Amino acid sequence: MNLVRFKKDTDLFNDAFKSVFHSPFFSERTFDTSNILPKVRITEDKDNFYINLEMPGVVKEDMKISLENNILSISGTKKQTKKMEETNLIMNEIYFGEFSRSFTVTDEIRKDNIEAEFKDGVLNIVLPKVEEAKPVIKEIAVK
Repeated sequence: MNLVRFKKDTDLFNDAFKSVFHSPFFSERTFDTSNILPKVRITEDKDNFYINLEMPGVVKEDMKISLENNILSISGTKKQTKKMEETNLIMNEIYFGEFSRSFTVTDEIRKDNIEAEFKDGVLNIVLPKVEEAKPVIKEIAVK
């Protein structure tokens, strides 16, 4: 017969709750939040290059897009909207702060015609190709 110390139900619940968050799955990790990089997708068709950046939680007024010396720069700040003073933080994978991404723009791009639209947390940038960079498709008649 084993002797087991009896615990109240509330202690069992608290111990189980604490053990979950002290498991290896919830191990404490440190991240460098000074280097937040929005995820990016770059595609092209015959007329344009497209850059799509995921920036959930960012508002349009807190971002800046510039082109200088053939470098397209997207920067801004993701601000924390709610104070968390009254809660105990258990786990956090949502980061706030400054971010930036830069892309080299070649002479294949019509720099004066670059357009950007921000919708539903995604920044969509269209970089039109110059005429010489577009592929020339010539149909050849079969005799």
